[in-house]
Amino acid sequence: MAIKAGASSPVIPALTAAAIVTLTSYYIYKRIKRSVTGAITVSELAIYPIKSCRELTIDTATPTPRGFEGDRIAQLTDASGRCCTPRDTDKTRLFHIAVEIWGDDVLLFKSPHVDESYELNVRTAKGATPRRVEVPESPDKITLQDYGDDVAEWFVKATSIPGCRLTGIGSDFVRSSRINAAQGEAIPTEDGTAPVSLADEAPYLLTNLASLADLNNRLLARGKPSIDMRRFRPNIVVGGLKAWEEDSLKRIRIKNVEFWVWQRCGRCAMTTIDRDTLDRGPEPLATLSTFRERANGMRNFGVHLIPVEGGIPDGATITVDDEVEILEYDEDRRKEWAELLVEEL
Repeated sequence: MAIKAGASSPVIPALTAAAIVTLTSYYIYKRIKRSVTGAITVSELAIYPIKSCRELTIDTATPTPRGFEGDRIAQLTDASGRCCTPRDTDKTRLFHIAVEIWGDDVLLFKSPHVDESYELNVRTAKGATPRRVEVPESPDKITLQDYGDDVAEWFVKATSIPGCRLTGIGSDFVRSSRINAAQGEAIPTEDGTAPVSLADEAPYLLTNLASLADLNNRLLARGKPSIDMRRFRPNIVVGGLKAWEEDSLKRIRIKNVEFWVWQRCGRCAMTTIDRDTLDRGPEPLATLSTFRERANGMRNFGVHLIPVEGGIPDGATITVDDEVEILEYDEDRRKEWAELLVEEL
């Protein structure tokens, strides 16, 4: 017998609304446990060689402790040494910078705002020098490699950011993941630390096709256009999970690589920028606020991953269509997910 909050029951007439919600959550929780039997697979893979620039979609990726090889290995820095981000309205052209990786050392840059492309060898770049710069979510300035005036001139033309410089990771680069204080979820490694590239918080971000489909249904119901997954800048997109089920995971294996599913990803204004037109608007944050805003103010979409210590075998790769195995659930987050479903009944 299905029980809905607010309905009377001849069997248990004294149930409070809170108790009914708890029982219904438990029912959904058990139903979910039985029903997740289909294959969960990798649908898309992407890296972002230059932080805040266009994604590079790939079929196979090489995992490392600090992220996929080639992911967030460089950033644009303004004349004052501050990281350039499309969050600033005068820097949205960053989203139109496309990057190709040729071998270990060569990057090719393209932009619709510049006629010619630019090829850079990061090991032999003319005028390359170390430079102390700001990196988002880092408490102190970090030494990156400034790749010189020639490539900087190209990026000024492509982005219209005066005095910007291309700076990137060198061989001695070290940086640690940062806990989002609002999320309050500790790094799940033995020593409470994890290496990371120039990504804001964590080495990897996983998103779920079903969650995007649910969000788009809600957008359309509110008379708003749908959006694509580029708004959320994931590294790994999976199919086969239920909507928002990614929230409830604790540990997964993709092929032979094991990950901790760490903190949920609170979304910011970057998600409100159309990647093609560069127009800004209130969505999808306005719609996420109607059903995804937690008590801490975070409007989550996607989850951060950290490789389990020793969880990346030598020579490991991850490929589109690889199977994703759920090794462990976070029981508290799983109950929270079930309660969200109850609210939608």
